[in-house]
Amino acid sequence: MEKIRAIFLIFLFVSCKIGSGNNLFDPNSPTSLGLLLLGSEPVVTMEFSTNRVQPGGVMYVSTNHDFTTKVEGLKLPVSGVGDSPISQIIPRSKFLYEIRMNPSITSGKFSINLKDYYLSESLLVNPEKFEFEIDSQPPVLELRTGNGIDISELESGFLDIVSNEDIVWDGVLSQVSLSGTAKNSLVVSDIITSDRNIRLLFAGNPNSNGGILTISFLNIKDKASNSQGTVMVPVNVYAFRSGPNLNVARRSCVGVELDDGRRLVFGGKAKKDVLINGNGTLSHAEFYDSASKQFIPAPEMVYRRQEFEAVKLLDGRIFAAAGLGGKGGPSNDELTSTEVYNPITNTWTEGPHLLTPRLFHKMTVLPNGDVLVVGGMSPFKPIQSVGMVELVHITNDPATMTVETIGNLSDSRGKHAQILSHISGKVIIIGGERSDAFGPMANNFNANALDSIEIYDINTKILSKSNAKLYKRFNHFVHGLKNGEILIFGGVNSRFDVAQPVLRAQIYNPMTDTIRDHKNLLFGREWGSSFIFPYGKDQLIVAGGLEYRTVNGSTFDSIHDTESWSESINRFYMTSRSLNARWDGCEIRYSSSGGGMILGGRIGDILGNTEEYSFE
Repeated sequence: MEKIRAIFLIFLFVSCKIGSGNNLFDPNSPTSLGLLLLGSEPVVTMEFSTNRVQPGGVMYVSTNHDFTTKVEGLKLPVSGVGDSPISQIIPRSKFLYEIRMNPSITSGKFSINLKDYYLSESLLVNPEKFEFEIDSQPPVLELRTGNGIDISELESGFLDIVSNEDIVWDGVLSQVSLSGTAKNSLVVSDIITSDRNIRLLFAGNPNSNGGILTISFLNIKDKASNSQGTVMVPVNVYAFRSGPNLNVARRSCVGVELDDGRRLVFGGKAKKDVLINGNGTLSHAEFYDSASKQFIPAPEMVYRRQEFEAVKLLDGRIFAAAGLGGKGGPSNDELTSTEVYNPITNTWTEGPHLLTPRLFHKMTVLPNGDVLVVGGMSPFKPIQSVGMVELVHITNDPATMTVETIGNLSDSRGKHAQILSHISGKVIIIGGERSDAFGPMANNFNANALDSIEIYDINTKILSKSNAKLYKRFNHFVHGLKNGEILIFGGVNSRFDVAQPVLRAQIYNPMTDTIRDHKNLLFGREWGSSFIFPYGKDQLIVAGGLEYRTVNGSTFDSIHDTESWSESINRFYMTSRSLNARWDGCEIRYSSSGGGMILGGRIGDILGNTEEYSFE
């Protein structure tokens, strides 16, 4: 009888149809059914409560097999080098086991090889392998944007806090508190949590002046139950806020942060009816004292200048050149003069003269310290754009500096943009306005926005024309990206009644000499300000400027709204509103902490007020 029964079972097992896609560890599969009929155990399933556990901590295993009937009980063989972190396995019932860890093992990743061990006992186990980690570190929380956030992002209703590992948290309002100078009337209205993200929804009005916001979270744990008790996340809340007034209201000025931290604004055009040295064009300069939050006098420039250009040299001195202005008497003339400010001696010293007078030109400091001077416009009508490129050889003594003629651009231009491309060893000269005089009268000139890009090779000193075609524009912005490409945006595409703002942004690759379209700006603007975000490290904020509002371009408005561009998300997005919708001012970019200050400019009349974009 037993023999017949055995033959029948074998026949039944062999006759079972086993598809190639069946799970061998499924207790309901034909294979498991055959094993059961043969008197073998079905598939043993094991479910672990966590894959992360503290030193000396506990995890649990639930199973469908009763290991209490075995002499050795449940065995969990840990593979790998070193001691097993498992110190004890305690049965809590036939199908639930407590796994205690050795407190002396404080870190490491481990693997339990279940298949090989239980195969010797003729058991099929699911899963075949289980990996876990000994974790003694509590979770680390930080603001998604780095260490700061723009105030307008608070106004949008939420902040995202991210963890470096999965967290376990109730996420109730009583477990979150706010403190610091930026707390003001902010209230957390709701909390949304996921494995590694906490989104705080806000109600109320944020502090428009920015400051420090500290967010405290209570009893956040990781999967290993590590916790710091209270986790505090400091947030620098950045915003535009009113700064002190300039001693002299001005436009068309230059601002710069010195290497010693002082912030200097100089030159420009004074407010209407204000005459200094017999003229509204300024040689006047002033420092911003960040300690007293006031502007204090700085040494006068040698020349009165407006629509000029200045750069910070490699040694920290300031080099200013050309523009409209004069020295001594009240008249305004086209300038070829240069001068150097030395922060150590606190003096301006006259330097060499350029060969060609110009304003609305651009200058770039080269890697060897010399200064490349490109393009510009003649100051008097009929307006003529400048094609001459000159190279100023910088020395310790301005009296020994010399000027070298490089040659002419293929398209003379002013109001262009240019940037040093370190990756290609070239200065990239982008767009601009070309004006050609055809007669002696004031209006005998044609003005056109350019679609050309020209290149100066630092090593060969040769000018060449790019094959790439720009969307024509002038008074625009450029920004070097981390990968060596160049973001081009903003500006206007013509003058007079047909002027239209340029919304289209583009990216130029100096290595391949190619250009491609990018996502549009929200506002087409010219004569604005831009500076690097204090946080995020890959972001740019653009403020102020003009946008032409009518179809024929005959009227324009200055812009209140600011927008930012992020290299990580690769788009423009709305941020704050500046306090003043100004244009033709100047900015000081803070190199140490990011952000900066916008100074002067005009909204109808010339302004003397300033505003800072910072959290201080």
